[in-house]
Amino acid sequence: MDIQYSHGKIVASEKYLTLLDLFVLDFIRILEPVTPYVIVSGYVAILFGRSRGTEDVDILIPTLEKKDFTKLHDALCRSGFEFLNAEDADGLHDMLTQKMGIRIARKEQFIPNIELKFLKDEVDRMVLRQRTEVNLPGAKLFISPIEIQIAYKLYLGSQKDIEDALYLWEIFKEDLDHSGLKRQMEIFKVSGDEYGIVV
Repeated sequence: MDIQYSHGKIVASEKYLTLLDLFVLDFIRILEPVTPYVIVSGYVAILFGRSRGTEDVDILIPTLEKKDFTKLHDALCRSGFEFLNAEDADGLHDMLTQKMGIRIARKEQFIPNIELKFLKDEVDRMVLRQRTEVNLPGAKLFISPIEIQIAYKLYLGSQKDIEDALYLWEIFKEDLDHSGLKRQMEIFKVSGDEYGIVV
């Protein structure tokens, strides 16, 4: 897979689309006409070839009015998805407004699933505003900016998260906005020095 990153856009030409990628793209095709979104967390590293499993894909969206969420809910159900939470559309919307995540999978499958959340704070809003377009063969999607993703993964601090941060650093370090990454590290109060992430 050839990856080119410039001006806030990533082109991943010749990428083999995995079953997980196809699942995410199918979901995004239904989500995008209803609301802007941004994909965050572990799937970002997996998208670019990191070899590790994941059960869920985290997606953030702005707060939707109940009627707009119901439209999304119905469109997903018609397209072969189901909600894993034991709630109707009104109950699911209430969960989201209470800053809880809801999970969506293909019918009669639990893994993989989407964890969908409303934006909860200024960091989430910044991630959506600054989202990065990724062009894939025959498709595109939007992810958290790599600079924010690296800093946030260091902030989370588990071995898996640090490995995700290192993986993204190794792939993108020549093209990253290093001053932007440094600024994000200051926001999250983290340092990458001990891992070789030096800005």
